[in-house]
Amino acid sequence: MVQMFPRMLYHDAGSFEDQIGGHTTRFRWEPVSLTLAILLGIGVAAEVGTGTTALVHGTQQMTQLEAAIDQNLKILETSITALQESLTSLSEVVLQNRRGLDLLFMREGGLCAALREECCFYADHTGVVKESMSKLRRCLKEHQREREAQKGWFESWFTQSPWLTTLLSALAGPLIILILLLTVGPCLLNRVVSFLQAQIGQVKLMVIRQQYASLAEIECDTPQ
Repeated sequence: MVQMFPRMLYHDAGSFEDQIGGHTTRFRWEPVSLTLAILLGIGVAAEVGTGTTALVHGTQQMTQLEAAIDQNLKILETSITALQESLTSLSEVVLQNRRGLDLLFMREGGLCAALREECCFYADHTGVVKESMSKLRRCLKEHQREREAQKGWFESWFTQSPWLTTLLSALAGPLIILILLLTVGPCLLNRVVSFLQAQIGQVKLMVIRQQYASLAEIECDTPQ
């Protein structure tokens, strides 16, 4: 009667780690690549958030600059118009006084004859100033209409609510990172799980091969 028993091999912790430890270095590239991919994704998301914030701030600052220039031109136009009106009023007063003095010195032939000087005449050029100021007012109104027409609803939020700019600037980067994690996270998780399963499968395969190799050596050493 022949009895056959399977050969049982016992490996302690030290010998098992020595057998497996020599094969662990070849599988480090995939975790490193996953880590680099995550870091690069976070960096790109942060840069996108920063670029979006800079773009919003740049557009808002350009709009504010245009509005400030138009406001300064409007103030200048108001000042020049006031000076032109003052000059016109002063010229009317001077001409009125001139007519009164001519009446007083009518016997002498008028004020100029009484003074024995050449008569001075007033040349009114305020019409040019009026025309220039009217053109400037039309240009300012046209610029304002164009600015209001080009301003979208998204940009109007930042103009009317400055606090919204700060809030969105602070939340843009984390929101983009969260969206990227929700989008790419499942793929990365599947890759990690697949990598771990492959590692476990290779460890099991190595143990089985070691057992079969030991069994083959015993069979070869056994006399026929």
